[in-house]
Amino acid sequence: MSQHSLDSESGNASHTTTSLKLWRMTALAMIIIAVVFISVVPQISNDFWLQAKVGEIIARDHAVPKTILFPFTEIRDARFNAHEWLPSLMFYWLIALVGEDGLPFVMGAAGVALFSLMAWMAYRRSRKNLSLALLLGFLALGVENQRHFLRPELISLFLLGFYWLLLDACRLRPRPLAWTGALLVVILWANTHGSFILAPVIAAIYAVGLWLDGLRWGATGDWRPKQIPKAFAVFSVVALAACLVNPSGVELLQFVASFHADTAKMGINEWMPTFSPGWYEAPVVWMGLGCAAVTATVMLAQWRRLSAVEALMFLMFLVLALKTVRFLVYQGMVAAFVISTLVTAKPQGAKIHIRVYAICTFAAAVVLGLALQFGNAYGVYPHVALGVSSSFTTFMKNKLSAPDLQGNVITSYELGAELVYRAYPRLRPSIDSRIDSYGGAYTWLNGRLFLDDAVLTEYVKDYDVRYMLLNHENFRSLEKLPSWTSGRWTIRAMDQRAVLLQRSDLPPAP
Repeated sequence: MSQHSLDSESGNASHTTTSLKLWRMTALAMIIIAVVFISVVPQISNDFWLQAKVGEIIARDHAVPKTILFPFTEIRDARFNAHEWLPSLMFYWLIALVGEDGLPFVMGAAGVALFSLMAWMAYRRSRKNLSLALLLGFLALGVENQRHFLRPELISLFLLGFYWLLLDACRLRPRPLAWTGALLVVILWANTHGSFILAPVIAAIYAVGLWLDGLRWGATGDWRPKQIPKAFAVFSVVALAACLVNPSGVELLQFVASFHADTAKMGINEWMPTFSPGWYEAPVVWMGLGCAAVTATVMLAQWRRLSAVEALMFLMFLVLALKTVRFLVYQGMVAAFVISTLVTAKPQGAKIHIRVYAICTFAAAVVLGLALQFGNAYGVYPHVALGVSSSFTTFMKNKLSAPDLQGNVITSYELGAELVYRAYPRLRPSIDSRIDSYGGAYTWLNGRLFLDDAVLTEYVKDYDVRYMLLNHENFRSLEKLPSWTSGRWTIRAMDQRAVLLQRSDLPPAP
């Protein structure tokens, strides 16, 4: 070969290397910008405020509340299902650390962290294919974005990612340190969110899947020694036992087992069946199902290399997603878990990586453009988040802080939580967002107050209700009742979020 040819090939290789680095940096920069834009969101989860208040009580009393505690009715003595006590403590400390105005930026950091975790998992499982890892990490974060709220659920997604990484490490080379780390994750998970029940199930999937792989591939291919499936089977039992390490013990398992059936009966949107009436109007459904379809397509195309572990994992999360709309949030993470082992059989050339980086850049640009026009998957924008970190407006918070406001308040269920955070015990709500603790009968009664004047009148008299804090839908229902048309109630404050009513026989506001 001539010196000219050698120089030409060397130049081309240098040019390709430079292009690869440039595309890599461009793709990463564009993805980070898009992730930050769609992840910096206002604090709009009403559960957060109640959990922060519970965290304050835990920090003060060094004990988890055993009852609902906050309402003014007898329901306050009902059992409190404290399955999210650890995030409650974290949220209380978080407000003390960054303040309420800093919460949107915490959400932005959480988005980048979750993207990084999923990309790292895909990188490890794809034999260090960085371009594919970035694409799959961005896909996981994009599907999750519909439910990117400051809730215990978000923390559970991180725990799921770490759990997968540790179990995968044990799959390749079982080590006591990795098993111990996975067990600690299970314990943290059991004190964080009800989805902890997935932990022993996932370990069992590894056990069954690896056993099936051994039968399928024998002593060649992706075969695993017989003791590894047995180790995962034992760990699944140990993980189930570790779930009992929580303040409620076995009662928490019973609560999680019955939770979905109870909440579905109450008509809570996020727990409704995926194909409920109007399902096609929800972006989360199309995003989740579309991601599942892409994952299934790749699995079918690469079925010869598909491990039973990945197949069973996909099927389990798909069944959950088809059953309840909120479980669609996992589909992006499942895609990163499954596809990362199928697309790359051996190291690819630089030109392939450049193409994938270009796809990452284009996808991030499209997401950023759509988010600039329509907001993120939930329809909110970062600039809306700045200075607005709560469900209540500054105007309503100022009104509720008036010292003369004292007593019992009938609340729409989604407004009670922040009322507790802002004004308890000066003001006590009729209900807050812990529907699992209140139960269906009480939740139905609270909604009936805005539809049946006889029930409302008796309720106000029995409990000496002085105020109402209602969303506009409940207020429109109330306006049709004699209690309103006869002038028994007057508007004390109103904004785009809520209406604060006061009994007309009380002294006027100063």
